[in-house]
Amino acid sequence: MTSPDRRPRRGFTLVESAIVLATLLVLIGGAATDFSRSLATAALKAQTAEFMAALRFARAESVKRGERVTVCASDPSAARPACLRPGSADWRGGWLVFVDRGERERLDPGDQVLRRQAAVSRSGGIPGTRAALSYTAAGFTTDAAAHFRFLPPGPAITGVSARLVCVSKQGRARVAREAACDS
Repeated sequence: MTSPDRRPRRGFTLVESAIVLATLLVLIGGAATDFSRSLATAALKAQTAEFMAALRFARAESVKRGERVTVCASDPSAARPACLRPGSADWRGGWLVFVDRGERERLDPGDQVLRRQAAVSRSGGIPGTRAALSYTAAGFTTDAAAHFRFLPPGPAITGVSARLVCVSKQGRARVAREAACDS
């Protein structure tokens, strides 16, 4: 028989509470890492998709219009739309697609801007082998093949790798599954 003073206690001990809290923290930490990885992967996929769409659009417009159309890395510090100077090829400041009637790969006053991509957020950079790509009326690039590496934002996140966009001399763009373009 139990006496009224010897009733079982209700609740958790301090040790039990600490174990539950530690378990929850481990689970939340793992979920946060997965969430960060998912966000970074989604950002890279969206950025490459927008870039690929701009390249396909420029190529189609060059054929449709029968004249040169250029895609260039946008200069984010310029007051009005302008391409980055040749030699610097970081595309995270966005890009421009324009009918290139003047000096090649330079946005002149007479050139018609067809599309503008704003600066890319959540990016670790977009280094490319060229600051601009021009398409002829036949849809070919006017220069050698090029590639553009879309880097994940911030410190390296396990399981998130850069995405590589390859453009062949013929002007076809694709996302490479390998670490390099085989052009």
